[in-house]
Amino acid sequence: MIDVNIKAVHILTKKFLPDMIAKNEGYILNVASVAGLMPAGPYMATYYATKAYVTSFTSAIAEELEEKKSNVYVGSLCPGPVDTEFNKVADVKFNLKGITSEYCVNYALDKMYKRKKIIVPTMLLKGALFSSKLAPRNLVVRLTSRQQKKKQG
Repeated sequence: MIDVNIKAVHILTKKFLPDMIAKNEGYILNVASVAGLMPAGPYMATYYATKAYVTSFTSAIAEELEEKKSNVYVGSLCPGPVDTEFNKVADVKFNLKGITSEYCVNYALDKMYKRKKIIVPTMLLKGALFSSKLAPRNLVVRLTSRQQKKKQG
């Protein structure tokens, strides 16, 4: 998970970004997760931590580029559950109904072209994120823990 969610994102971003900066054009949309915007994820600690890396790393680069008045876009896609074939094969279970991959892609591209830095494709998750910022951190972590336990059965 660390290789895919951290190392690959880091290496590929650093590999392609210099050429984009030199040309002053290009788009990088790193796939994170709404989990990366939460304070912690008990029972899925590595996943939450790796996705937090993606959002933090991407946000930092986006800010650097903005300060330099670059036309290069770097942003994070932070979906919740997305219905894919992998979920069926791996018997992945979610507490929320997933969005279709087509919806996720279309929404992400629309927001990317509008230069949105953090892209969250559903109102429900946007509301949950807003609420989580108002609540005490330990309460959000405890509620996240309960949700993860439910998924494990």
